[in-house]
Amino acid sequence: MTISPRHVEIFHAVMSSGSVTQAAIALRTSQPTVSRELKEFERCLGFTLFARKGRSLVPTEAAVSLHGEVRRSFIGLEEIERTAEAIRANASAHIKIVCMPAYSTTLLPPLCQDFLRKNETIRLSLYALGNAVAATGISAHHYDLCMVEADLGFAGWESASISAGEQVCIIPKGHSLAGKKALSPSDFEGRDFIYFSADDMYRRSLDNIFREHGVMRRLRMEASTAASVCSLVSQGVGVSIINPISAMHCLHLGVEMRRLSFSIPYTVRLHKNQNASNPAVLNDFAESCVASIVSIRQKVEEILGRDIATQGTRAANAKVGTSFA
Repeated sequence: MTISPRHVEIFHAVMSSGSVTQAAIALRTSQPTVSRELKEFERCLGFTLFARKGRSLVPTEAAVSLHGEVRRSFIGLEEIERTAEAIRANASAHIKIVCMPAYSTTLLPPLCQDFLRKNETIRLSLYALGNAVAATGISAHHYDLCMVEADLGFAGWESASISAGEQVCIIPKGHSLAGKKALSPSDFEGRDFIYFSADDMYRRSLDNIFREHGVMRRLRMEASTAASVCSLVSQGVGVSIINPISAMHCLHLGVEMRRLSFSIPYTVRLHKNQNASNPAVLNDFAESCVASIVSIRQKVEEILGRDIATQGTRAANAKVGTSFA
């Protein structure tokens, strides 16, 4: 007996739903049929997939390991089904965007809403991933556009750097530092501070600045995402220094923003897949990304009361079509 697609389908349904009953409902078949197919699948494989515990089936380590590979196959099939559905709905293009988590909740949602409103036949997919996971997909060209802080050296990708201004300090409303328009390193002496994780590229630069000025902040918490830092500041846990895009987004949480007397430039890097199937649409979306970043930078500078004309850079105002390299 050989493994059949039906065996794999039933195994995936049981692992995904957590029970034979739910798998049978999802597949519109009977529980005895699901149980019989599972036993045949185990005979074909030569090892046990489930251990019976009372009236439940508990996946073995072998089943969990095998399902990891099966799930990847089904994800591919689901993507084919989504693409076919989009074609049926007359969707003319599909753009896959991967980004760091901070941009998925701040910059991109309103940008995507506006872009889709203007382009009703275009479909977008947004993936918020950590650097290591994203790098694997980027190197394999699974995405069309990448938006991160870091430079990438993958072949087949064009890159552009866009100045988003400078990092800023966020403080709880009514904080004792609220009376100052600009904060110097000494203002942070002994302050409760929320740090980013140790592997954050901007944390290392920030730590060096405070070290050079002999300033000791009080480490209260560490967080791995800007959204978490903003929420913690809004709860009064401490103050922090974050990117201007996230800072602008969290003002509604009862957080105030202050500029720094020292400079920590913040750059967003866009990476565009040179082999994308819809280059014209991708260029339009990338242009929208640049425009949105520049707009946020200008709003932040207006709030901080600084002359944005002195902060502009050629990369920030350049058209994406000419700034990618």
